[in-house]
Amino acid sequence: MKRIIFSIALLLLIFAGCKFEDKEDKLKNRFILKGNIDTEKPLHITIEELTTTDINVLDTIKTDESGNFSIVKEIDDAGFYIFRIERDNFITLVIEPGKQITINGKSKNFPLNHEIEGSKDSKLLAELNKKLRYRISKVDSLADLYRESMYDPNFLEIKEDLNVEYTNIFNAHKNYVKEFIKDNPKSLVSIIALYQFFGDRIILSEEEHFEYFESLSKSLSNKYPANKHVIDLKKRVSSIKREKMQRQLAEEKLAIGNPAPEIILPNPEGNSVALSSLKGSIVLIDFWASWHEPSKISNKILLDLYNKYNKKGFEIYGVSIDRAREQWINAIEEENISWTQVSDLRYINSPVLNLYNVEGIPYAVLIDRNGKILSKDIDHREIEEHLKELL
Repeated sequence: MKRIIFSIALLLLIFAGCKFEDKEDKLKNRFILKGNIDTEKPLHITIEELTTTDINVLDTIKTDESGNFSIVKEIDDAGFYIFRIERDNFITLVIEPGKQITINGKSKNFPLNHEIEGSKDSKLLAELNKKLRYRISKVDSLADLYRESMYDPNFLEIKEDLNVEYTNIFNAHKNYVKEFIKDNPKSLVSIIALYQFFGDRIILSEEEHFEYFESLSKSLSNKYPANKHVIDLKKRVSSIKREKMQRQLAEEKLAIGNPAPEIILPNPEGNSVALSSLKGSIVLIDFWASWHEPSKISNKILLDLYNKYNKKGFEIYGVSIDRAREQWINAIEEENISWTQVSDLRYINSPVLNLYNVEGIPYAVLIDRNGKILSKDIDHREIEEHLKELL
């Protein structure tokens, strides 16, 4: 009997321990968000999670008459959250499980009139955004000056000075972002800094500033190995490395004197036309698109070159990266293009772009009568110089 009583007591103790641990785990995963918003009437506050691909509403609450609020939620890991009062009146927070964050502020122009306690990363993010807003406001002032000076006799000089000033402001913020990431290698906020835009202009490009992406991925992976934002950054870094390697291998194949990689794509009639079918002529491979204004300008110049040198042995193999067949065909007719035209209508997803390392259009490659590469990324002046020499 004593053994039975002891066993029951032990089971109850274990069960109670499990319940206590479960409760403790839940508390660890909770965050508390509370504070006061100075307002004339109760506000509806929305908390939205910024995932790696979307924005999801986590909760919506209403403040009391005095603007007080309190939110308690469970989350699995640290992440980015929007604290929204109105559509364009919000701040972004970094929230971690187990944190208690206090926010006090005024509802009018809330991003500039609030204070955060209990979250070092959220304060850091506010600092980053404040610096961006300050520099954007300086650019807005330049835009006002530009508009005011449009009819000034010295407008061209003023415009040049304004462009220089804009460049100085942009570069100052770029340097600030670089230092921010270096100073905060283990903060999730540095991911926001890494992908920050200056108006519609990306500040740090993956190509030019790859070392910042790579170093941040390493340092954050050590601290947040299972965090979705860190995993997403790590995947992107791996993808950039893979793309760089592919471009390097492609560039080696595209060395001057090497055979031009074969292209076989449909023409407007739907018949496949191979690049190699033009062997025996000097051929310009021209990458373009009907919707691209610089391509249209290029086509006018190419038309003159084609009419001048075609009978002497010059051909053009036009590769369009269009996606709308009708738009592509209309452009061929409107621009009087009579040379070979092909397209798989796969837009920027066309494999031929990777095959020739095309990163922007118009882009041209000149090949000799035997199909070997003579020149790459060549402009119209250089094309004609080659044609004069060869033909």
